[in-house]
Amino acid sequence: MSMNEHRAIWSKARGPIPKGWLVHHLNGNTVDNRLENLAAVPRHPIHMGQITAPYVSKIRKLERELKLLKEEK
Repeated sequence: MSMNEHRAIWSKARGPIPKGWLVHHLNGNTVDNRLENLAAVPRHPIHMGQITAPYVSKIRKLERELKLLKEEK
């Protein structure tokens, strides 16, 4: 798997990544290159929290639910 695979996936689906922007993995898992887990964001750190904030609680909730399901098995 290429270090730039997430950038290629984003570009193929959404077009060129703007100069000075990066492609961020919303759930923090850098091997999860599903398009729904990727977001192009400005490189400036102040913007990162603004982009990821709406997803953080949803991701944590889903992770808790998954953990409970695994424990039930």
